[in-house]
Amino acid sequence: QNLKVPVFVQHLLDNKWYGGKSGQGFYQKTKVNGKKTVLTLDFKTLEYRASEKPNIPSLKKTKQIDNLAKRVKFLFNAEDVGGEFTRKASAALFSYSALRVPEITDHLFSLDHAITSGFAWKVGPFETWDAVGLEEGIKVIEAEGYAVADWVKEMQAAGHTSFYKLENGVKQYYNIESKSYQPIPGADEFIILDNHRAKAPVYKNAEVVLHDIGDDVLCLEFRSKMNSIGAGVLEGVNKAIDIAESGEWRGLVIGNNAERFTVGANLMMIGMYAFQGEWDEMNFAVKTFQDTVMRLRYSNIPVVLSVQGMALGGGCEMIMHSDSALVASESYIGLVEVGVGLIPGGAGTKEFAVRVSDSFRDGDVMVNTLIDRFTTIAMAKVATSAREAYNYGYLTAKKDRTVMNQQRNIGEAKKEVLRLSGNYTQPVMRTDVQVLGRSGLGALYAAASSFKFGNYISDHDVKIAKKVAWVMCGGDLTAPQKVSERYLLDLEREAFLSLAGEQKTQERIQHMLTKNKPLRN
Repeated sequence: QNLKVPVFVQHLLDNKWYGGKSGQGFYQKTKVNGKKTVLTLDFKTLEYRASEKPNIPSLKKTKQIDNLAKRVKFLFNAEDVGGEFTRKASAALFSYSALRVPEITDHLFSLDHAITSGFAWKVGPFETWDAVGLEEGIKVIEAEGYAVADWVKEMQAAGHTSFYKLENGVKQYYNIESKSYQPIPGADEFIILDNHRAKAPVYKNAEVVLHDIGDDVLCLEFRSKMNSIGAGVLEGVNKAIDIAESGEWRGLVIGNNAERFTVGANLMMIGMYAFQGEWDEMNFAVKTFQDTVMRLRYSNIPVVLSVQGMALGGGCEMIMHSDSALVASESYIGLVEVGVGLIPGGAGTKEFAVRVSDSFRDGDVMVNTLIDRFTTIAMAKVATSAREAYNYGYLTAKKDRTVMNQQRNIGEAKKEVLRLSGNYTQPVMRTDVQVLGRSGLGALYAAASSFKFGNYISDHDVKIAKKVAWVMCGGDLTAPQKVSERYLLDLEREAFLSLAGEQKTQERIQHMLTKNKPLRN
């Protein structure tokens, strides 16, 4: 009953400006000097004006803080307008949320779960309150004139300082009825890596942490910037497999609880080698990447990936070479290297050739299947869901599975490791990959040319597409024949390095690194 409709909202309602469908709302699309522009409603004058990007120093600084809890606390304590807004918003949020318990739910964790699951918040109100501190939250509630729930005062008076706490790796919540902490029901189905940080890791370096997640299963967590795959991650993957193979471990999960699985290979490293002409170093780096990805498939223990958010480039190649991948339904998966003037060089192009070979059936028109998979790489198609990833060939029904609740990913991946480890047999590298040679090259070169004639791609895109075709067809072979994976990997690496030496590729890499968007030159 204390809620009041702001004047500017009532103004919109009175004028029936309901948004895009009515032509305008908080924003108005129009033309200024013949150029499309978007105006914003001035809440004071109730007139539309050009939008102004606010200058909030604290908000800019939070971009440098990866840890969400630390980012929230920093912004909450900031002295500028960003901090003031955060404190005012938090005061209302904390007060209202606490007063709704036990009115709408008996347990505070249920409210957090509802907000994170139903409204896509990263953390719920009580988790946010824990990030800023119980006492600090109470102070700001009182300073803004809101009420502090009685049970929160009782909790504070009893010496408790948080709504959640960890005990022996188990996350517990404050139960209002018992006035004590209890494990969250059903939490044993979730593996949250933050809950394992109190234990000494099995192994760690600057970019990975290897956890023991129970039942003789290991979990390798990427900790690099945006979980990009650089030298530290590759070293960590190899070390994790070494440890798993040499000990009494049943297998390895590679996964994390971050927003994204990985954005792919460290483009800065590739760009540095290319700009400086350090081809031997690049050759070694690409071969190391290839060999590491191949180890996922050919180790003597099962390796299962837990995937969510983005899995691009090298991350997609890891998925394709794992024994199994448990993939969140709303995941973005794809081989995007063409966007920076390269081909998938971490065994991805090779793997598409293998999958095309495995799809051939007697009497089939083999070229049609080849063109379909070639187009996926050449057009840098990104699946916007796990379902679409099956259609593009990044996932296969034979080994991969979709998980609706991504918080269950690591737990489900662990179960898959345990299932596979029962009678696991180390695979042997393939020597029977059917490639089409010149007959396939002719068809794919023609497909690339048709894309160019249709103005879908540039001349440089055609050159890249022909490199993809070269690898997928096994090079300039006079007739279809069977080749080994190693042969295709060598072709892939050679094509990758040749493109890295192209000026237009280096321009694309530089543009992506500086502008964070692809250049089509």
